[in-house]
Amino acid sequence: MIDFGSLILQLFSPQYTRHPIFPDFLTATLVAMAISVGMSFAFAMLRRKTTDIDRVNRIMKETNDWRKAYTAAVKKGNKDEIEELKKKQAYVNKMALEVQQQQMRPMLIYMLPSFLIWIFVFPSIFGQVVAISPIHIPWIMCSDQDVQNHQQLDDKGNPKGACEVPGEVYLWGWFLLTSFAFSGIVGKVTKTSMPSM
Repeated sequence: MIDFGSLILQLFSPQYTRHPIFPDFLTATLVAMAISVGMSFAFAMLRRKTTDIDRVNRIMKETNDWRKAYTAAVKKGNKDEIEELKKKQAYVNKMALEVQQQQMRPMLIYMLPSFLIWIFVFPSIFGQVVAISPIHIPWIMCSDQDVQNHQQLDDKGNPKGACEVPGEVYLWGWFLLTSFAFSGIVGKVTKTSMPSM
């Protein structure tokens, strides 16, 4: 009998190469960072095409102003102002929902191609680790335990883990760090940055 769960898991599990195209950390780090920034630009352009950014910014400003006014009224204990602001709450909630829908549209379009690239392309180009860092950040960098796993061999004689030294940065961790680091800059350059709710 075919175990479909295992088959699907095997198909969609990244197959990290042990012989990456960019074997040295310097090249892998720079190329992965360039791809990450490029993907951020692609997402920003997609957001620009699918979202009315000016309207979203106006709604978010109006929503933030309402929240600040409501919080201030509650702190003061001004019941008349609280009642007046509560009358506008349904409208504010409706606008906040519209903003969420507008923000989800490009994300849903971007997710499938991005997921396929992450599963099938990047692991075969970069391998599992792409950088090394002197600052340790848990979960996205190799720990001493990960290095010990690397020293153990599997049935085929290959190391079980990818980490040779502590501080190596996993592929997804490096993309995450560079994406966060450059998202503000990309947002300002493409004029797609949005205020937080």
